Amino acid sequence: MSSINTLVFDIQGSWAAPDQPRSLLEAVGKAFAATVGFKLYTVTQILKGGREVERIHSTNPAVYPVGGRKAVLPNAYNERVRTQMQPFLGRTVEDFKSYFPDHETIAGLGLGSVMNLPIVYGGAVLGTANLLDSPLVYDTQHLEPAMTIARQLLPALLTAES
Repeated sequence: MSSINTLVFDIQGSWAAPDQPRSLLEAVGKAFAATVGFKLYTVTQILKGGREVERIHSTNPAVYPVGGRKAVLPNAYNERVRTQMQPFLGRTVEDFKSYFPDHETIAGLGLGSVMNLPIVYGGAVLGTANLLDSPLVYDTQHLEPAMTIARQLLPALLTAES
């Protein structure tokens, strides 16, 4: 496993690449793969008005295409991630099926663990990094390194917001 500091340094080096945000999104994906792993990695940004999110990155575009949108529903998940600005951890589909209308699609892909990691700037959540893997893969010890990496996505979300 690579040192988190080395991975963050590599991600920040990707900021200089001209093909943004692709270079940054891919560098973050490599860092997630080296630390916590994933079978699906997506990034969503909250659209103006805060009622919808739009996917700006996906490692499975056939099922979860870039540009796909979802409504922000009033529930405990959104309270935690978007209001309290805390990550969400689900270890099995049962942990998130009441919050994710696409839980059957997720389960059909063999996924069950999820981490939704808010990217916060200026007191607001701009978007989330979303990692999914097999059931019971993620646990609380994965949250800190995953959040450290997810925070490096800030330039992509600030650029997308302008």
